[in-house]
Amino acid sequence: MESLCPPTQERLLPYTILDLAEGGHNICGRLLGDMGAEVIKIEPPGGSQTRLRGPFTKNSDGKPRSLYWASYNSNKKGISLLLDTDEGRQIFLKLVNKSDAILESFQPGYLDSLNIGFETLAKINPQLVHTSMTPFGSTGPYAGFISTDLITSSMGGMPFVSGDEDRPPVRISFPQAELVAGSQAFGATVAALRHSRNSKTGQHVDVSEQIAVMWTLMNATPFPQLHGTDVTRAGAFRKRGPIDARHVFRCADGYVSMNAQAKTLDGFIRWMSEEIEIEKEILGFNIDKWNLKPDSDPNGKEASEFKKVEKAIESFLSIKTKMDIFERALSAGLLVAPCNTVEDIRKSPQLEARSFWIDVYHPEFGKDITHLGPYMKMSETPLKVYSPSPSVGSHNEEIFKSLGIGKSEIEALRKRGII
Repeated sequence: MESLCPPTQERLLPYTILDLAEGGHNICGRLLGDMGAEVIKIEPPGGSQTRLRGPFTKNSDGKPRSLYWASYNSNKKGISLLLDTDEGRQIFLKLVNKSDAILESFQPGYLDSLNIGFETLAKINPQLVHTSMTPFGSTGPYAGFISTDLITSSMGGMPFVSGDEDRPPVRISFPQAELVAGSQAFGATVAALRHSRNSKTGQHVDVSEQIAVMWTLMNATPFPQLHGTDVTRAGAFRKRGPIDARHVFRCADGYVSMNAQAKTLDGFIRWMSEEIEIEKEILGFNIDKWNLKPDSDPNGKEASEFKKVEKAIESFLSIKTKMDIFERALSAGLLVAPCNTVEDIRKSPQLEARSFWIDVYHPEFGKDITHLGPYMKMSETPLKVYSPSPSVGSHNEEIFKSLGIGKSEIEALRKRGII
């Protein structure tokens, strides 16, 4: 199979990827592009629906442009192609024959209805990796259901652990389900590409947003098996046997999150004793000697001692800044982290030290757009922002020429609305 993207030394993933995904699922192709794959974004001649997602910024002539699109579609080339036409499908099949993977987020069965589903494409290119990202997967009782971020997140269990227990559950403010699914699809696609290269056999990677959300619940999923009870929403608190342990504390310039484990509590007691006078009872506090059980008395001696220590820490933190607390946490190995605002992240000394923020000029915007930089540093194959997000059909001539389609035919296809 002759790839559209020949291997190069500086690219970690020397693959050609056809990206038909929409919304937050676009992050899958973006991450593949960051690692050096040639990702070809395919959108209808009128433009992708993702271009209508905010937030927006105005370009040099005052027209709004989607920052959402720019963020998740940088490091991609762009072509326009109408797949629900015979001519469009024939061109697509030529692309498939020269590619290593396709990414898509259509409703299950849609590509089959166009006769370009996985089984058809696998006959044309047996090594092809076909990654689908859908709300509930390609099979099962909910496979055909239409969903939104709120529904998929809820079905995945996120609101069950989000919010105060005496109020309705809350959702994460920025839609995450598609992004989580896209990120997990990236990892699965890389594994499938490696398998394909070694075995000469492709496969269908089926990613469910619902399942992807479940994987983000950290210790909530195995909690019943380990402790005999569910983790339920408790706002700024988490249950520790009979104790409601505070996890979020106010500080001088915002909030911090703390995991009340033995080493962290001991570390705070030590820190407080260095700076202020504290009660002997708190100095002698030793959580390791406790024998708390789920049915222990919430008003018993041990619970009372814990609450006294917690109250002292709460008072102590109220006069400290987030950075003061974070620096101490790093040096002493305490499980404490700042609850950062967007502005905190923008000004982060750590992100600045690793040159995380990258300004990329977008011709479509007529100006630089600040991007998130590489999420990891690699010396031999560094992650890079190779190119800005494409405008509609910006690489039509280059890509179609590689398929043997000449300028006159490209112009004829454009006039007929195929590209």
